[in-house]
Amino acid sequence: MGFGRRRRERELQELLERMERLDGRAVDLSDPASGTHVVARSRSALPSLLVLLVIVGLFGAWRFGLLAPLGDFGRPPTYVTVNGSRIAVPFPPKNSTRLLPPVQVSTQGAHAFLFALPGGKPTGYDPCRPVRYVIRPDGMPPLGERLITESIAEVSALSGLKFEYAGPTTEQPASSRAVIQPSRYGEDWAPVLIAWTSPAEVPDLAGSVAGIGGSAEVPGASGSGEWLAAGRLALDTQDITRILAGRDGYSQAKAVVLHELGHVVGLDHVQDRAELMFPETATLTDFGPGDREGLALVGQVSCERG
Repeated sequence: MGFGRRRRERELQELLERMERLDGRAVDLSDPASGTHVVARSRSALPSLLVLLVIVGLFGAWRFGLLAPLGDFGRPPTYVTVNGSRIAVPFPPKNSTRLLPPVQVSTQGAHAFLFALPGGKPTGYDPCRPVRYVIRPDGMPPLGERLITESIAEVSALSGLKFEYAGPTTEQPASSRAVIQPSRYGEDWAPVLIAWTSPAEVPDLAGSVAGIGGSAEVPGASGSGEWLAAGRLALDTQDITRILAGRDGYSQAKAVVLHELGHVVGLDHVQDRAELMFPETATLTDFGPGDREGLALVGQVSCERG
């Protein structure tokens, strides 16, 4: 029993220590009036959104008398420690069916996943739960809300994931964002944060980086399984405003948002210029065939049954 407990705790610890990855899509804005936006290689090593999460196994919690009453499904919850506070991993809703139909793969091309399971299947957001998102509107340009709304609608249509707007927020897009924030968002995983910001607040946006995006890989309520949650998308207000002022500015700015949302739902960079997830492209303004294949696949992950 002792060996099994220690092994279980070690497995859960290793799962929570797999840190999420971020991406910056760099855009050279030296001549915005010309409409020419040369994209530089994205930075490959950005700080994680996750604070250190330490999973406390059920046996260990029981040993030290730390278990709360049974959860929604009649079993003890699994706990994580976030910034020194012990919080129960959220239980999924009792609904075990998809909210939107799965998108059939109809294109083929280069695609890659930020997180993949053995065998190559991606880790993604639970398609039986809405992908809740909030917007911090501080500094949002006049077309900013439209950029976000249309981009989210496109990613939803291509992935089969249902997005749900949860309202505005005052949360700062900190690189050490906590994945559960009970006082702000309740006991569930924190929603995707979309924030208009600046390099002064988010140093990784310095220079020509117009946006960064990513999500955390988290366990299910039982401590097993892997899904995405608590994403962050930070957009440089000044850079996006300059892109909007150029030729075909709206499409170019939307391409930045689409690229970063691709990372939020689980897509990684590919080395194919025919794809929007290529890190150095400046010509594409919409997802390519490989991007679309990848989005369909990340939207077909298994639901957390509870």
